[in-house]
Amino acid sequence: MDKNEILNAVAPCSMFCKTCTGCKYGDISKLSKELLRLLEGHKEFLDKNLTKDYRHKLDEYIIFEKKLKKFSNPKCNGCRTGGANGCSIKGCFINECVKEHNVNYCGECSLFPCDKVNKKIFSENIINKWLEGNKIIKEIGIDKYYEERKDIPHYIEYK
Repeated sequence: MDKNEILNAVAPCSMFCKTCTGCKYGDISKLSKELLRLLEGHKEFLDKNLTKDYRHKLDEYIIFEKKLKKFSNPKCNGCRTGGANGCSIKGCFINECVKEHNVNYCGECSLFPCDKVNKKIFSENIINKWLEGNKIIKEIGIDKYYEERKDIPHYIEYK
């Protein structure tokens, strides 16, 4: 993977845009579009073929398809493009800060960790993810960080 692809996949805070439900160019959006493509005509198939006892399956499918369409069309273009929309944290300044310090990630900054990232804007969970991710980036570099974490589900710690 080249540098620009990694920059788009991993936000300046170290979190993975690539695996976020809000990311237009992320895996969830791409896979949702592909699943919608593969399911084309399925709703009509169900409508024509389900017996009365199973008509509820069509209603379930319609709800599923609606959710899948939402996942396939998220709003965020990522922090680096200035197009973060809907998944960014209100008041987040990290993208501007890394630009000011001429780095791509907080972990590459000589001032990391700084006290600018605090509970006035960020939740404790976000702060911890920011610290952990950027410490690893600082230690092993972004290429290895990306390779080690590219397939980890974005929301796994909530399970």
